[in-house]
Formats: sequence, C-alpha cells, structure tokens
Amino acid sequence: MIGAQRRPAVTLGLVGALAVAAAGCGVDGPDAYSAPPDPATTARTLPPTTTAAPGVTTVPPPAETPPNGEVVQVRSLDNSYRAADIEVVAGTEVWWTNNGRNDHNVLPVDESQDWGIDTEDFTPGDEYRHVFGVPGTYLYYCSIHGTKTVGMVGSVTVLPA
Repeated sequence: MIGAQRRPAVTLGLVGALAVAAAGCGVDGPDAYSAPPDPATTARTLPPTTTAAPGVTTVPPPAETPPNGEVVQVRSLDNSYRAADIEVVAGTEVWWTNNGRNDHNVLPVDESQDWGIDTEDFTPGDEYRHVFGVPGTYLYYCSIHGTKTVGMVGSVTVLPA
C-alpha cells in the first residue's frame, strides 16, 4: 500500500522536472557569434584613401620621416653582423661596415625593397649607409654566409619618430 501511494508523487515529480528542463531549452538570445555586428562598436577611422580605379580603393603608404641625424653602426664580420638586431627611430641612418676579412653583402629579405648592397661593392673596408624613414621591421641577410632565415642574418626595427 505504501508503494502505491508513492507512485503518483514520483510521477508528479518527474513531470515537474521535465517541465523545468523544457523551459530551459528555449531559444537563447544573440551571442557574439550569431548577433549582427553593432555599428557603434565596429566603426573605426581609416587613413584617407585614394581611388585607383572605379570601385578600387587603396590606402596611401605611411609618410617617410626625413633623416634625423642619428646614426647606428652594424659591423659585418666573418659570418655575422654585430649587432644583428637593432631598434631605431624613423629617420635614423644605419651604417654597415665590412670589418671582416671576407666579402659580404646586405640584402633585404623582401626583394621588393630597394635598399641593400651587393657583394662587389661591399668588400673588406667598404661601407654602406641607408636611412630608414618608415616604421616597420626590415629583415636582411648575407647571401654568401647564410640564407634569408639562417646564418648571417639581421633585422632593423624602425619605431615611429
């Protein structure tokens, strides 16, 4: 008799629990993945643009900082640059000298860049100077004593003036 009285109570308890669970499975509100972007939080200011062709917009390159009179030296020795990785302010002149016994070169890893010096112009005792006027990181190497990623490699990190 006691078991028969419990069955309706257990059944009512199960039905109540299912009702609560079903209510919790409703549609969630928007989240970061499904909500449309809020223009107020995604708006940003871009630098002025120029139109190259109908429908094509380009961003102008950063302005070049004029020389500031500062000079930082990098010595090319036998199989290494000293200091290999330097940090300068835009407008600084970097002065490479070949203080070693071997020919070297200073070639930008990015072949589209127009700085650097070839081997025939950078024999022992020669020098090369370049003013870095645009912020960024400029990777370079000596093709005689390394590759673009290992061996005689270096970098110039140019900070805004």
